[in-house]
Amino acid sequence: MGSIASVLSAARLTAQTVNELVVDVGFSTTVAGKTYVADVTYSNGEYVAEDGNLSGAVATGNSIVSAENNLTARIDILV
Repeated sequence: MGSIASVLSAARLTAQTVNELVVDVGFSTTVAGKTYVADVTYSNGEYVAEDGNLSGAVATGNSIVSAENNLTARIDILV
């Protein structure tokens, strides 16, 4: 089994690369009395919140919280 030390020594990682490797956050929100569960990841310099069970429920933001808030607003529009 490898360690993170071997990964870090193999290549110089940028802050963006580290974020892409470590940001995978779950959250839930309630809209119109129904609870939706989503994930937030970091990709291409922005946070992406997505509920894979609801078509079109994808939003971005410059922070985890803003992506979550934007997704909540998007879900409110969709339902």
